[in-house]
Amino acid sequence: MGEPIRIVIVEDMVTDAELAVRELRRSGMNVEARRVETSEDFLTELQRFKPHVVLSDFTLPRFDGLSALALSHQHYPELPFIFVSGTIGDQTAIDALKGGASDYVLKSNLVRLGPAVRRAVDDVSMRTARRQAELRFRDLIEFAPDAMVVVNEHGRIEIVNEQVELLFGYERSEIIGAPSEMLIPLRFRQWHDLMLGDNKSLAEPGRRLSGFEICGQRKDGTEFPAEVSLSPLKTETGLWVSSVIRDISQRKAQEEQLARLSRIHTVVSGINMAIVRIRDRQQFLDEACRIAVENGPFAAAWVGMLDPATREVAPQAWAGLQHEGLQAVRFNIDEEIARGRGVAATALRTKLSALSNDLLDDEQPSTWHDFYLAQGYRSLFVVPLLVEDSVIGVLCFCATRVDVFNDEEQRLLTELGEDISFALDHFDKDEQLNYLAYYDPLTGLPNRALFQDRLGQLILQETGFGHRQIAIVLIDLERFRNINATLGRSAGDELLREVANRIQGAILDPGYLARISADCFAMVVKDCWSVAEVTNLLERNLTACLATPVKLADKDIRISVRAGIALFPSDGTDVDTLLRNAEAALKDAKTWKARYRFYTAEMNAQVAEKLSIENRLRRALNEEQFVLHYQPKIDLASGEIVGLEALIRWNEPGVGLVAPGQFIHVLEETGFIVDVGNWVIARVHEQYRDWVSRGIDPPRIAVNVSQLQIRQRHFVSNFLRTLDWVQDEGMDIEIEIEITESLFMEDMAENIAKLAELRAMGITVAIDDFGTGYSSLSNIMHLPVDVLKIDRSFIQGMATSSVHLAIVSTLISLAHSLELKVVAEGVETEEQSRLLTLLRCDQIQGYIFSPGLAPELIEDRLPRRVRPQRRSS
Repeated sequence: MGEPIRIVIVEDMVTDAELAVRELRRSGMNVEARRVETSEDFLTELQRFKPHVVLSDFTLPRFDGLSALALSHQHYPELPFIFVSGTIGDQTAIDALKGGASDYVLKSNLVRLGPAVRRAVDDVSMRTARRQAELRFRDLIEFAPDAMVVVNEHGRIEIVNEQVELLFGYERSEIIGAPSEMLIPLRFRQWHDLMLGDNKSLAEPGRRLSGFEICGQRKDGTEFPAEVSLSPLKTETGLWVSSVIRDISQRKAQEEQLARLSRIHTVVSGINMAIVRIRDRQQFLDEACRIAVENGPFAAAWVGMLDPATREVAPQAWAGLQHEGLQAVRFNIDEEIARGRGVAATALRTKLSALSNDLLDDEQPSTWHDFYLAQGYRSLFVVPLLVEDSVIGVLCFCATRVDVFNDEEQRLLTELGEDISFALDHFDKDEQLNYLAYYDPLTGLPNRALFQDRLGQLILQETGFGHRQIAIVLIDLERFRNINATLGRSAGDELLREVANRIQGAILDPGYLARISADCFAMVVKDCWSVAEVTNLLERNLTACLATPVKLADKDIRISVRAGIALFPSDGTDVDTLLRNAEAALKDAKTWKARYRFYTAEMNAQVAEKLSIENRLRRALNEEQFVLHYQPKIDLASGEIVGLEALIRWNEPGVGLVAPGQFIHVLEETGFIVDVGNWVIARVHEQYRDWVSRGIDPPRIAVNVSQLQIRQRHFVSNFLRTLDWVQDEGMDIEIEIEITESLFMEDMAENIAKLAELRAMGITVAIDDFGTGYSSLSNIMHLPVDVLKIDRSFIQGMATSSVHLAIVSTLISLAHSLELKVVAEGVETEEQSRLLTLLRCDQIQGYIFSPGLAPELIEDRLPRRVRPQRRSS
């Protein structure tokens, strides 16, 4: 039966005490009791017997219950105390309870004693467990490796650990009870109020904000970067928020250094590519300075060339520096004169890189010193430019902060100076030789060697950048040998030049086009995110530019090409592998007489399928194979149809109805969605007018509008023109457009303005699939919308998932607080409908009432009364 419940009974009547014990045992309790009559005995038993509960009569000959209650609370404040008395007035009972008694039971109703004792014991156990949990919680906080701050719902600090004292420099007594905003700089106070202020944006259980970055402020006013995670804590005293604060100063410094090194690598790569690409000395120096400033972590860069006659250096190219006064500044190689001082002159004289990590500390400032400081520069690193061990100039990098050029950066920049020196040495000597080595003299395009080099540099730049791909495309001219043999080599050369010019004008980055063999060209498509992008480029740009015949020897020669494609990194991570795989794909295209082939069979199948769907969709649009079905929206309060949503279907001959999921994404990728969307709007207009003319009273009809449509410059005017808004035979069509949340991720202000203009014309706006996109809840109130449509994924799970139910409830409350209507999508069961009714959802849409139906089927459910028509003024 477990450990017995120990009870001290303050009672002068033995029989009454025995009755109480008997009643407790009758109720199923295992009890062990001690009876006392005096205060001395009572205190002795409290100390020795350590009871779980005290039962006390109210009046005894030598003792009284209130005194016993006072003694009990004085020595054992957590011990439950229950009065068991023959008679007790209401006011006396109230006073006893106020004095700390747990309960009171009349001796005439001892049946209540068992539940009262059990309840009192359980309450003590719960309080003890809660107190132990709180102690464990405080221990967890105290010994946590990171700083932890617990804030109450009034924004006051309740708990901190030792790490907070070490991190912020406060004594614990200075923090407890203080407002939490004391730990962050003033510029972050608005954020603090948003997270922890009156709106309680973190109040929902289960919500947390993890790993966001902010600045902390120490007691001495210094700031440090911090990573913070916030979690709500529901307590008896209200909602608290626990924050874990980690000093990430070291990590930030490392990230900054890695970012600087990455940018320097980019500068080195860019300038090395310029060495290969640019043949003019001045143009190259200008480009090198521009790359250093625009792509690197430098505020300014300049190159100065030494005049052997005057032994002075004058700036020849620069970026980031003000031109005014720049040309007047000179310095000399001679250490004995004023112009021979400073880091630039030192580098020139010693032939070694020179550094000033703080210009204010220079012992011998140069004539440039004041010029640098006036423009805000504090650090300089100067690299000498050497040709055959002779100084020809200097390369200088400027920064606005002190101590920024570390050893690794100095090494990279010194190597860059060597590369630039090499380029300058060979500009004059080997200009023609370099051109022949890297360029095709017939077309002027890069040859195979230069193409491979550029591709290799591009791969180095792109490695590690997420899901971006590089497409290597080899383009082969068909029947080229026949043209050479039939029309002569000069005609063949003319054909190659014409093809090269056309392709250069058609592709986005002509710098990556090369002639790599007699009749084969190679090009690169950078930053492509999908196979479809490469496919569209070949189908549209390349095919279009080669569509017009070339006139050779008075003959119109049609250009026919085949292409092989390999993708980096999926088909190879080095130049040789990628070219080899692209050549294999080209050979396969020739074998199977295909216009182009991707290297993998899986990609070939995917491209073929997408092309097939694209061609069929183009035909479907021309032949009007699309149809509209209409799905009703039901008002939960009245059960009536209050709206329709127009749903597009593809009725393909020989196939039947094709589900939207199989073709909508292709319409969006190809841009056909704009034309199809305009067709939908026009068709809804026609259907609405047809219904009204036949005495049917249709409700508001919703149409889905894609992002591509809204981004059109004249979207609003085209929309209204499609509807014939003004000249609509006197009737106003009630229409609603549905958009997705992601529309507001780009060009938010412009899109809001367009939607606001439509709303001003009486068109309502709904956010479709709400909850699955990226809308900021703080921005919802500013959006020109009337309706929120909750995504079906939340509706389907709400009957079985408390999380989904909470999400739906929150979204409905949010919408109603913003005076928006709420439509639940994908409602399929009575349980879902019942829950949505309880949550005060406005409308539902789904199979529980009706799927999307053809117009002739849905119109039987629409009212037949004719409403008055409104004529435009």
